Amino acid sequence: MDNGAQAGPGGTAIVLRPPLRSVLLNAWRCRCPRCREGALFRAWPNQVRPRCSVCGLSYFREPGYFVGGMVVTYILAMVVIVVVSLVLFFLMPERGWLTENQKIAAWFIFSIGLTLGFLRISYSLWISLDYWIEPWAPEEPQ
Repeated sequence: MDNGAQAGPGGTAIVLRPPLRSVLLNAWRCRCPRCREGALFRAWPNQVRPRCSVCGLSYFREPGYFVGGMVVTYILAMVVIVVVSLVLFFLMPERGWLTENQKIAAWFIFSIGLTLGFLRISYSLWISLDYWIEPWAPEEPQ
């Protein structure tokens, strides 16, 4: 058996999961959730490789698989935006430096930047947590 699996009662496989902290650190590095060596991405911002170049694990389980990664990106960006907006609203006095249109433009640019900044980490976190919860076997090379 592979990837920390051991034979349990009746020959069933018992999967020994790595600690969640190590999974999160691996997701931060954008590496394969199985071997922790192969790169997830081929190019910026989020061109995901079809499979790991080291162990052969397929990164695409089904059509629409990375919608969850997009949701994680949205959640992370919204948390940062809400925190920053509350800090600015309650702790920073209004000085009138920017017009309302300039403020909207600044928030728009800030939001797009956050989304692009969180994109790779979110996709990597999504696939790493999915693999941690329910590991799947690599496909045979064709």
